[in-house]
Amino acid sequence: MTTVSLLPHEPRVADPARQRMLTERYLLPELASLRALFTHLRAGVDAELAQRYPAHLGRPYPAGRCFEISVGVQQALRQLDFVGLQPAQAQGLATLARFMQHGGGARVVWGAVHGRALRHVLLFGTLCIDAAHDSTDPGLPPVALTPFAQAGLTPIHDHRQFALLAGRAGQAHVFPNHVLPELAPYAPLLLLVPGGNVQLASGTDYMLALARRSGFTSSAGALALPAMADHLFTVTAQTLAGAGFAVAPDAKQGMAAGLERCVACRDATPRAADAQQKAAVAALERANDALRVLTVAARPAA
Repeated sequence: MTTVSLLPHEPRVADPARQRMLTERYLLPELASLRALFTHLRAGVDAELAQRYPAHLGRPYPAGRCFEISVGVQQALRQLDFVGLQPAQAQGLATLARFMQHGGGARVVWGAVHGRALRHVLLFGTLCIDAAHDSTDPGLPPVALTPFAQAGLTPIHDHRQFALLAGRAGQAHVFPNHVLPELAPYAPLLLLVPGGNVQLASGTDYMLALARRSGFTSSAGALALPAMADHLFTVTAQTLAGAGFAVAPDAKQGMAAGLERCVACRDATPRAADAQQKAAVAALERANDALRVLTVAARPAA
């Protein structure tokens, strides 16, 4: 039997036959208690997250915070014990313990929902638990339990698809990263969020692994997207240059240099590739820190 190699947070079920059996045996008969448990966990993380993220694009918490909520709930679950739980909540926790003791899988996964939006959910076996169900619509319940086969969650195929979905999800303007070619293999996109700031993307574990698995052809494809306007290129380049980064003189030369860098990263040995990625992630964090001084008008010029 061929083992499926999953990217970090990839929305697929490893060993689906076994995970389906465990889900049907342990989880499906206890949906009510699981809902009670995760509703309790969600309430516990809301107080902190609502203070940290009071609004997103003009909409109050929990709008746009499915990642933060999913990770927060996962962390709260790891630290939870039975003390102080209501009976239904305790039953849900006991159910999860039995499920995982017998080999049940538990992960935070991320992908495209019906090809239209980006979403983080908790995946237990073959059951999706969306602990931030109301982050897209405040009228929805905070927690939803859905079989993975019905959730419509699929992996992101490349950076161009990510650009499309990120633009929709954050009402962002997305351009190729022709400004900082050294980081283009790992962060081939530049996101301008109206009412927010400018950020290079995407340094998530999934997208970094996708770039490497594609031999950086995914990144190269993103670099072929239409370039940003000259004045946007200039202000972004000046900001990064002021922070000590070597920027391209213009978009055309930046694209060529970025494509060359993709080829160099593709041809690196595994050990060199690991070192390059580690250095790129650190540089990306510094670059995005520098770019936070820029703010984006409600409708920036294309």
